[in-house]
This record gives sequence, structure tokens and C-alpha cells, in this order.
Amino acid sequence: MMLVSGSSPSPPAPKASPSPLVAATPNQLVLGAPSNQKHHEHHLMSILGIGIAVTVAAIMMLIVLVVLICKKSRELEDSESMNKNSSKHFPICRPVHKFQEGTSSMFRKYSYKETKRGTYDFSTVIGRGGFGTVYKAQYTDGSMIAVKKMNRVSEQGEDEFCREIELLARLHHRHLVSLRGFCIKKRERFLMYEYMSNGSLKDHLHSPRKTPLSWETRIQIAIDVANALEYLHFYCDPPLCHRDIKSSNILLDENFVAKVADFGLAHASKGGSICLEPANTDIRGTPGYMDPEYVVTQELTDKSDVYSYGVLLLEMLTARRVVQDGVSLVESTQILLASESRLTELLDPHIKDSFDLDQLQTVVSIVRWCTQREGRARPSMKQVLQLLYESSDPMQSGFIQAVEDEDYEGGSDGRGRLSGVKIPRSGPLFHSGDGRYLASSSSTSRSYCSRSFLLETGSPRSPQNILSL
Repeated sequence: MMLVSGSSPSPPAPKASPSPLVAATPNQLVLGAPSNQKHHEHHLMSILGIGIAVTVAAIMMLIVLVVLICKKSRELEDSESMNKNSSKHFPICRPVHKFQEGTSSMFRKYSYKETKRGTYDFSTVIGRGGFGTVYKAQYTDGSMIAVKKMNRVSEQGEDEFCREIELLARLHHRHLVSLRGFCIKKRERFLMYEYMSNGSLKDHLHSPRKTPLSWETRIQIAIDVANALEYLHFYCDPPLCHRDIKSSNILLDENFVAKVADFGLAHASKGGSICLEPANTDIRGTPGYMDPEYVVTQELTDKSDVYSYGVLLLEMLTARRVVQDGVSLVESTQILLASESRLTELLDPHIKDSFDLDQLQTVVSIVRWCTQREGRARPSMKQVLQLLYESSDPMQSGFIQAVEDEDYEGGSDGRGRLSGVKIPRSGPLFHSGDGRYLASSSSTSRSYCSRSFLLETGSPRSPQNILSL
């Protein structure tokens, strides 16, 4: 055997065979699947949530946009409607916004927000009328205002609003309630008046909670109202008829100075023009105060106000309702009015011990004259005022003497003029709203427009029993 010298290389080690792949068991597949599935589901839910949120946001934005567009369109339509109505019924009526440019600093436009705050969300009701509700408002500047909210009913409400602004913005008299401003909110209309702290004459005549008015106060109120009517009938251009004189439209300030309110029914007198509908379009007013001739003829004259004033005087004398059990106060008191010996039976029991007999006779005579069935038989307000002046005690003998000696020229305070008018000694002068600057707690001088001492020429014939001028 042969021996091979040297070392022979060792044979290569056999390669390890790759280990065979072991297939995953079913159990292992089941354990790995939930994590992948949960991740996939979470991803889908996120996408779905984002999509829903975006869709909802888009829908909400679309809704808001539509609402804003509709709101703006409605406001534009309302504005156009108001302008059309105003131009249709009031062709020469100034646009509302121009009132802010007036010279009077007292007149302005109020915002709805401050009006709502001032009336405590419209909870301070102090009265209700045919054309709206009246609220007491206190503004941040400390001013006290009466806010009249016009009824939102129809075209009529807008017409009344424009009419009242047109009239009141140019009427200035110490016995007319002054307009302080206005407010417009969409379809709502507000008029701001000076606040009258003692409320209406009606409250003082018929409310048991009010202290009865004295005889002197009633006479002063009667003359205040007469002065206001005289101004409307004779010194407005064109002359105006109020057409709704009644106790609830007579307001009293802290000194019981009376002022006539509510010009929603006012009309130009026959022959005048003030961008109002014709005076004979319909019958409007308050039962008991309405002129019976006006009801029949539908023709409005200043004598219709004279009739209502006569009823108001009778109401102040008696403190009775103007209509009771379907019978008017004028009808129910005819027997007493016609009997000189029974005049005291007319009086309110609260003043039976404090009245002046001569004044009572004069006032009853005025009532009879003012409430004549035919308008031409009634007096003018000038004649009514003269009767009241002559029926009362003189304010001051020195003043009477001065008037008799020379013509009275009013100064810069706007008291007016008494030119060529002699006050008879037998007919003493009464202190009224025009003369109260001498003997009253009110220091306001008379209106520059009122000349109550002048008598109307060509006056209608006085009925029997009337005091002679």
C-alpha cells in the first residue's frame, strides 16, 4: 500500500441545505388580521367624519347666505314700498331722513336699540290709542320721552306716520304737544313726544285714583285747549282741523298746563292743501264727540272741532262719560242745560262747593252755543276765548289799565300784539294759557301765532241765552 507523502487537502464541508420554508399556520393568520382591519376602519371613519363636517359647514354657510339675501331683499322691498306709499299719498312730504337736517336740535332720529332700552323692552305702557300704544322712555342723557308705537296694520299705519310727522314737524305752539323725534325699525314706526307727567285729562276726570281737578284748573285747561284750536283754525297755513278733540287727547304737564295731542286724524280745512287725502273720504272720529252735521254731510270744517270742544267742556263740568248706555252726554243733559235754575245739577260733585256761578253760566252758554246742530250756528274759537276772558276775574288791574290806555306791543319773548283792542272795564280779563305768564306757575310765554283777543268779524248769530259780546 502506497503512502502518499504530504498532506492532502481535506474535502470541502458539505453546504448546509437551506431550511425549508415553514408555512404560517391558520392561527397565526388570524392573530395578524385584526390590527390591519382596525387601522383600515379607523382611516375610513376619519375620512367619513371629515366629509360630513365639511358638508354640514357648507350647508350652514349656504343657509346663512340665503337668510341674509332674503333679509336684505325684504328690507329693500319695504323701503321701496314705503317710498311708493309716501310718494303716492304725500307728494310734497319731505323724506324722513331729511328731518335730521332741521335747525331744531330738539328733533332727531332715535335708534331702535336705545328706544327698546329706554322703554325696558316696551314694558312701560302709559296709554293706548286708535293708532298705537304709548310708552314712557328714559334715555341715557336723562331725557324723558313719550314713545308712540304706530300699529303695524297696513298702508294706513304708514300713512298716519307720514301725516303726523309732516304736521307736527312744522306746528309750534305752547298748547300743542311737541314732537321730539322718530324711529323706524323695519315695518315698525315710532314717534317721540315730550313727556307729559300728569297724563291725560280723561284720567283726571274719570279715574278714582286721581285727585279731582279744581274749578280754576278746569277753566284754565278749557282756555289752553281753545288757544290750541284757535291756532290750528286761524294761524296755520293752510288752516287745520284736528277732528279728534277729546279728553284722552288733552295731556297735562307738571303744572297742569294742557296740550293737545294726537294729530293722526288732522286734516286741512276746506280750501286748503297739505298732502292729505280729501277731507270727505270717510267718517272718522270718536263717538260722543263727533259733529252730527259732519256725520251726515261728510264735510269737515273748523266748526266740527268747535262741536267737539263743546262736548269736552260739558265733560269737564260734569265728569261724566260722553256716551253712557248708548246715549250721548249732550242729549242726556239737554234739560239741565236749558234750565238756568238747574245748572248746578250739572256739576261734578267734587266741585259743587268751589265753583264760580258767573263762570258756570258762561261755560254752560258756550256749551249750548258750540253744540248747535248746524255748524253755521256755532261760534268760532276766537269768540269762545273772548267769552271766557270776559267771564273771569282780572289778572292784574295795572295790566288791564295799560291795555286800555295804549296798544300792547309784544317784545322779543313772542307774546304777540294787542293792536287797537280795548278791554271793557265791565268785562274783566281771564288768565289763560295766553296770559299765564303773569299769574301762573308756568313761565312759558304765549305762542307768537296766537292772537286770542281779536274777534272774528261776521260771526254767526248767537243762540238765545248766550252772553252778549
